[in-house]
Amino acid sequence: MQKMHKHLCLLLIMAIMAGTAGCSRPGQQPSDDQVKLKVIIAGSLLVPFQSLEKEFERQNPGIDVQMEGHGSVQVIRAVTELGDIADITAVADAQLIPLMMYSSAMPDGDQAYADWTIRFSTNRLGIAYKDESAYAAEINADNWHEIMSRPDVTIGLADPRIDAMGYRTLMAIQLAEDYYQDDTIFERTIGSALDPTMKISTEGDVDTINVPEVVKTTQPRVKLRSYSIQLMALLESGDLDYSFEYESVAKQRGLKFLALPVGIDLSSPDFEPQYQQVEVNLDFRRFASVVPNFQGTRIVYGLTIPNNALHPQESARFIEFILSTDGQGIFDQSYQPLLSSPLCDNPQALPETLQTWF
Repeated sequence: MQKMHKHLCLLLIMAIMAGTAGCSRPGQQPSDDQVKLKVIIAGSLLVPFQSLEKEFERQNPGIDVQMEGHGSVQVIRAVTELGDIADITAVADAQLIPLMMYSSAMPDGDQAYADWTIRFSTNRLGIAYKDESAYAAEINADNWHEIMSRPDVTIGLADPRIDAMGYRTLMAIQLAEDYYQDDTIFERTIGSALDPTMKISTEGDVDTINVPEVVKTTQPRVKLRSYSIQLMALLESGDLDYSFEYESVAKQRGLKFLALPVGIDLSSPDFEPQYQQVEVNLDFRRFASVVPNFQGTRIVYGLTIPNNALHPQESARFIEFILSTDGQGIFDQSYQPLLSSPLCDNPQALPETLQTWF
């Protein structure tokens, strides 16, 4: 029965990640006349965006929103390297859009894939688990790193090369060494289970975690997956005890969530100087458009309309809906707050209907 449950969970994840949203609903027949709006998003946005899709399509019956979910790096790579034509891209780390899309030119000219980013939502990083997880009654904000180092505890790691949760997990564990004044935490929790090991270099106040081209686990207690949402399936099936995850995702799935100290959880603008003391560097150029250095910052989600989008006007209308009171209510119900005031780095480049927001 457990194997069957695990199999069903994995099938569900595969269906979601393949982009099954946008199917017709009761009372809504697909039509050739509908505008098909392709929205590629970070996996942690799937739940609120599915609710947004349903309500937006009710209010705009001429538009069919079709979604795909991936790790944030992969979201942008789908557009800049794999040739997907997206109307909107939305990622869990807003800095990825300027890093990967502003500097990449489209094949038919010198124009970049994007030239503006709207920062619209936030989150916090913590640890997801279940009542049945090993030592669930014992774990707390002071001893989590000790419990997650035990040989009889299984923990998850999202791939830091393609998923923002992956490299943010590395950042949080490294920040924990300063917070708890214990320079063995990174090695004990995950470092000793990786081959090759991730070397950490220090220059001034900044610790740099160097991720090699090949990342493999050598101990069964650490399970590596491409996306954090895949780790949630393992956690739900009982094949994993703990995994770093966003608060919104853990609560959406009915999991327990251990909140970490604010100096570690990447949630507060007041702690930006502290977060910036860690960065993750990819020791290779696996993807042509990936700038291989991710700086520690507060968790802020970003979105844009690529310059080769087929439906920019309809895309702008969908973004207006996201930022509206209705959109805010949907995000609140999904345990993921919108920023009190959205931010844009280049508002003059926005579609005219969006400029009034900034």
